Amino acid sequence: MKLGVCVPYRNREAHLKEFSPRVHKFLEEQGIEHKIYFAHQCDDKLFNRGKMKNIAAKHAFDDGCDYIVWHDIDMVPEDSSCDYTFNPENPKHLAVRISQTDYNLKYEEYFGGAVLFTKEQVGATNGYSNDYWDWGMEDDDLFWRCVLTGNAEQHYLPDITNQKYGYFDGLKSYVKIEPSRSIRNLCSRSHTVSILVRAHQQEEKVPIYLIGDADRRFCEYPILRRPGHDWGISYNNSRAFTSMLWNNEREFLYLWAKRYEQQWSWVTLTVDDDNKLISLHINGKKSDARFGTGATSPLEYSGYLKRYGTEPYYIGTTPSVGVDEVNRWFKGDIAKVMMWDRCLSENEIMEFPNDMVAHYDFNSINGNVLNDLSDNGNHGEINDVEIKEENTLKVNNTILPFRRDGKFECLPHQTEGLITVGGVDKWAKGETTARNERRYILEMQQGKYNWKNDGMNSLEYELISVDEIGNNSVIINCKA
Repeated sequence: MKLGVCVPYRNREAHLKEFSPRVHKFLEEQGIEHKIYFAHQCDDKLFNRGKMKNIAAKHAFDDGCDYIVWHDIDMVPEDSSCDYTFNPENPKHLAVRISQTDYNLKYEEYFGGAVLFTKEQVGATNGYSNDYWDWGMEDDDLFWRCVLTGNAEQHYLPDITNQKYGYFDGLKSYVKIEPSRSIRNLCSRSHTVSILVRAHQQEEKVPIYLIGDADRRFCEYPILRRPGHDWGISYNNSRAFTSMLWNNEREFLYLWAKRYEQQWSWVTLTVDDDNKLISLHINGKKSDARFGTGATSPLEYSGYLKRYGTEPYYIGTTPSVGVDEVNRWFKGDIAKVMMWDRCLSENEIMEFPNDMVAHYDFNSINGNVLNDLSDNGNHGEINDVEIKEENTLKVNNTILPFRRDGKFECLPHQTEGLITVGGVDKWAKGETTARNERRYILEMQQGKYNWKNDGMNSLEYELISVDEIGNNSVIINCKA
């Protein structure tokens, strides 16, 4: 099997001189038949990495390569963990542990650096988009093509059958819970809350939060709240579930975990007041800043947690803001809410032990009353919530690339991605990356873009020359 190493290139001569001999030597030592293709964009247009990768792949396949690795020029393999061997089953992400991020994953869905594809897999996904210019998002777009064609790793929790749920319309739907003694002081001591929820965005109110939007607004939609200095769980327009608590020093204790809208999710908040630790979990998996899945969890805190007295609990709203405020109402579906007056262990979180102090299931409704199945009398009053039912409710874990755990050195280069200026995150390339961000999140991920007509099958470019440069490498000089 012959491998084509396909590399986009422009204005990286120092990297070219280092990459070509090092990668050639590495692959020779691994006994992998190969050829390296540098697609060199030599016009005055903005750089188009995706298109250059497609051009390199076309030449590789035309030369008889059986499979390819799309490779960044600043990534070089460090040791034998970098496995470039043929894999017919699914695309493989290789650049998992890179020196730039202390050999951690950049973020959970990261699909850049080096990715291995067969000719058939390139055909199924249509390769890269040809329409991401300058820096950013073309790798994410390729991963989403893998998702849409069944070429990504996806696992589901056991199905939930014949489940009713409440649809909260984002305008007036809510449930009010007057607390009995069993949950009156719950928020000020060790406790656990777990919610089965499917959140919707509310773009008619506030657009999805994008880094590149100069006028971006951040908005939290209340799933379960207790008003005052609000305690509870929310979903926000940056596509994350969040938890919020306060201590007696009015310190805000906040955690977040990424999760796409329109996905059923078990969201669990655990509070260990003995050891002063707060954790947020999605489907039993803790939020982890190391992999970009959320905030560092657990969060340490000091002092005492705020007391709420006899304040009611609310599902789907918070009375802490006005009825016309955009952050007053949650939009989406809620099937179950459970509360414990202790901090569940990691092993218990997805076991749902039966010592709940409040337990709500939308299968158990009596008129406009949401029954508390814990027998503690914390029944909820339903207001303008539509009750729906699904025969099979599926809860999927985070969709991930298939991976080989390779260790790569990232050659020095200037940061072109996310930077922080005056405490505010911005794109280093400004509007061009902002445009790519909008294209990927608002069009590709929302199913509004026809990717089947943008890729290898629509590749157009002007070929100037193909030059041998040693180390079994060629440079393809072209105009985009």
